[in-house]
Amino acid sequence: MLAEHEVRYAIVGGVGARLQGTPYVTGDLDIVPDPDPANLDRLARALSSEVTMKKHADSTDYLPHPVVRREEFFAEYFAMYQTPHGPLDVLIELPGVGPFDAIMRSARRYDLAGYGLSIYVASLEDIIRSKETAGRTKDLILLPILYEAADQLAREPDDYALSVEALEVDLPPQGSEEQG
Repeated sequence: MLAEHEVRYAIVGGVGARLQGTPYVTGDLDIVPDPDPANLDRLARALSSEVTMKKHADSTDYLPHPVVRREEFFAEYFAMYQTPHGPLDVLIELPGVGPFDAIMRSARRYDLAGYGLSIYVASLEDIIRSKETAGRTKDLILLPILYEAADQLAREPDDYALSVEALEVDLPPQGSEEQG
């Protein structure tokens, strides 16, 4: 959906950590988009759908939200959407790291084998810094796993190529101890 609309973004959070070797599984995709207004308009169009729902900061419920506007991305710490393709959170800045440009300085580019698609993922160090900065209990609990994955990645760098299986949440990530 994002590629079809030519949205420039970096994957952060749990999916970003998983792609870099952690066994962490999350229920949503967190992204930091390029804040260029034209890019944010493309992101808003990509998210707009008759079945899109949005969760507002003062609510626990997702409400129908068929038309997304770029201004929404700045209105809250992060904007949370339920899309036809799953839950997606949009952050304008990654805590402790900064906006898109700061993330891209050390982001890793992964080529999705067989799809001719490249994705950019915040470095594991930036994801760790964001979790440390956020200081939420759920983030602090994950830090030992993230530190271990960063050490592993430093010892044995990956080839920056992904198969579709790398995105499957039912399978352990490549190189994890959970694989047989």
